[in-house]
Amino acid sequence: MRRSTMLAGLAWLALTTAGCGTAGWYMLSRDDLAARLIARETARQYAYEDRIAALRADIDRYASRALLDQDGVESRVDELASRQAELESRQSLVTALADTLQSSGLMPAPKLPLRAQAIKPGEPIRASGVTSFAPILPGKPMPAPETPSLRGADGTAQGGWQSGEAAAEPPAKRLEAALTTLDSAIARTSDAQLTALKDMDETLAATQKRLRSALADTGLNPERLAAPATAAAGMGGPFVPVKLDASAGPFEATLSALQPRVASVMRLRGAIEQLPLAKPMAGDHGFTSNFGYRTDPFTRGLAMHTGVDFRAESGSAILATAPGKVVVAEYNGGYGNMVEIEHANGLSTRYAHMSAISVSTGQIVKTGTVVGRVGTTGRSTGPHLHYETRINDEPVDPTRFLRAGGKLLASAL
Repeated sequence: MRRSTMLAGLAWLALTTAGCGTAGWYMLSRDDLAARLIARETARQYAYEDRIAALRADIDRYASRALLDQDGVESRVDELASRQAELESRQSLVTALADTLQSSGLMPAPKLPLRAQAIKPGEPIRASGVTSFAPILPGKPMPAPETPSLRGADGTAQGGWQSGEAAAEPPAKRLEAALTTLDSAIARTSDAQLTALKDMDETLAATQKRLRSALADTGLNPERLAAPATAAAGMGGPFVPVKLDASAGPFEATLSALQPRVASVMRLRGAIEQLPLAKPMAGDHGFTSNFGYRTDPFTRGLAMHTGVDFRAESGSAILATAPGKVVVAEYNGGYGNMVEIEHANGLSTRYAHMSAISVSTGQIVKTGTVVGRVGTTGRSTGPHLHYETRINDEPVDPTRFLRAGGKLLASAL
């Protein structure tokens, strides 16, 4: 065998051996790489499944917490609904009281809060558009769904699990903010109602003091004056008193203390409206003769003047100074043409020396009704009005009543 042939065979054998070794190494290393790839994918799968399990546990926990929070929110909503219903009941009392005082002219209408809007459970939360003194109660919160869709599952999300977008405020915080706002609005309304009652009480106290002062000028006892029972037409029904517990709170205590003052002022106001406090003639007219002892203009001797004489031109209108019933409307000796009006509480007024009588016996007149015209009939030296005020047919000084009426008029301006 040639030497060259031997070397070629040895070279082929070496190449064959190297190729087989390389092929064996490649096969062995490929199996190890596949094993590592399989192990890595398995680990990723386990991590993903663990993550999914953790997310499901969080969802379950949040759902349980939502159910617990729902019970708390429902209790709070029920409490706020009860308070709002109580506010509406109080509002009706405050409004009715204010309307009564305003219609009686005792005080202007106070600025009261609007009526509460009815609560509608299940209505969605409104961030704006509040039209009453309190926002609408939100609907009851619902628990989170059991299988929420993963973010990016629909292929629309970008950037994986953390997109960098600002997180929206959680619904629980929005719900808490809405309930807190409602609670604050109810508290403010309650304070406003209490303030309105206190303002009414202060106004009525001042009115009561003013009326009593005016009555003191007349010399009459306010406790003995009876106001006529008058009511607007078309009203009635059974009497159902409102029961108030003064110890229940400041609102009830204030309203309980306000009721007797309202009754007292209404009674005083009704009694005063029946007293002859108005002027018997429009404009300013001085006295030519006062009530009491004087020198008689005819005999020049001492005499008792049972009224006051107003200086006035002949034909001037003479007005009724209080509502009442005409009991005399005729010529009456020294009084000349005279009108006598009978008022409440035993009071009566006389208007004498008239040139003309404008009313008739039995006629019901109001304050300011024209009863006649100034003249000089009867025992008179010239045109003037002789005006008398009597209590149980006994003459009293009319200026007491005129002074009280002037004081009330000045305080009302």
